[in-house]
Amino acid sequence: MVVFKNLGLVSATMAGEPVEVGQFVSFARQALVNEPYLSNAAIIGELTKVTFARSGHTYFTLTDPNGSIDCVLFGGNASFQSQGIKEGNKLVALGGIDVYVKTGRMQFKASRVQPVKSIGELEKARQELILKWRNDGTINRPRKSAPLIPKNLHIITGEGSAALSDMQRLISDRWPGFGYTVVPVLVQGGKAPSQIIKAIEFAQKSADLIIVGRGGGSPEDLWSFNLESVCQAIIDCPVPVVSAVGHESDFLVSDMIADIRASTPSNAIERVIPVKDDLIAIIEQAHDRLDFAVTKIFVRQNERISNLTIRLSAAPMRGITNAKLKQSKLSSRMLSSIDKFFLIEKNRHTSIETILNSTNPTRVLERGYSMAINAQGKPVTSVVGLKQGDPLTVVLKDGKVETEVKK
Repeated sequence: MVVFKNLGLVSATMAGEPVEVGQFVSFARQALVNEPYLSNAAIIGELTKVTFARSGHTYFTLTDPNGSIDCVLFGGNASFQSQGIKEGNKLVALGGIDVYVKTGRMQFKASRVQPVKSIGELEKARQELILKWRNDGTINRPRKSAPLIPKNLHIITGEGSAALSDMQRLISDRWPGFGYTVVPVLVQGGKAPSQIIKAIEFAQKSADLIIVGRGGGSPEDLWSFNLESVCQAIIDCPVPVVSAVGHESDFLVSDMIADIRASTPSNAIERVIPVKDDLIAIIEQAHDRLDFAVTKIFVRQNERISNLTIRLSAAPMRGITNAKLKQSKLSSRMLSSIDKFFLIEKNRHTSIETILNSTNPTRVLERGYSMAINAQGKPVTSVVGLKQGDPLTVVLKDGKVETEVKK
């Protein structure tokens, strides 16, 4: 049920007071264009009476067995021609009701038109494109990473759109004063693809991150992001690109080939813009951990150096002391060995001297004995071998006597 609101004409008409035609038509127009159901509608019918004006506008009529309505698509000539729309086609028109006050003529002011069968054809083309890029490795190619903190973020989306407002609000909440550039484009309709492509080419000259997105809508509204030309521009872009189109349930070709896929425009901001306070807290924690680690390493190394210094300073003295003790022990042992050696040698010499003294002929002579020596100077110990007349020398204690052998 359609309920009309804010009819300022009610009090006058209920009182039976007449109003001027222009005023009545104006009130009627205001009531119609302010009614959400009538201002944002999709209608379907057979295309008849198409007129391509020199101004570029397209005037046409949609009809079905139960009624008809005149329509206009401003600047629609290119859209009709590019889509090959002809009279007799079944057509979907998106837009809202409007009334031309001077003539009282009601018409449907379309924002976009689409042949009914084209959605199926476009879906077929979409699947073929996905298969092509899956087979040649485009979908599985390496992706570029977003910078930790973008220095030159560019946002490509509809000017004044709810999606842009949501992104701007989130940026302000997460990082107050964060700088970025908005590149406004049409995000639906026949001119949208070329504008999106040009915006990407413009942004990549200075951006370090690009968000391409829009809010939710019908499949037809989002179809620009399924087109090969738009997706190829995303692939060719040397700067990381975030695809943030529609709602979480929407999954477009741009989502499949972009460097980063965000489920919604708001999610794109959440993924690429950190919360400044959280980042500061993380940095401070890391700084504290680094300070603690450096201090711990310094203390540990300082302790090692101190220990080494003590060990090095003590090592020579300990070595000298040990050497002195060892030398003293060796000296004592050596002196003891020498004394023992000399004692042994002394005793041995004494024994030898005693033996020598006991066997010394002089000692024997002193006891009253004598010793005969032959001409060869050898002691005579036996009469054997002596001959009469052999000279002999008799040695006594106090002298010698010369004699010879007698018979």
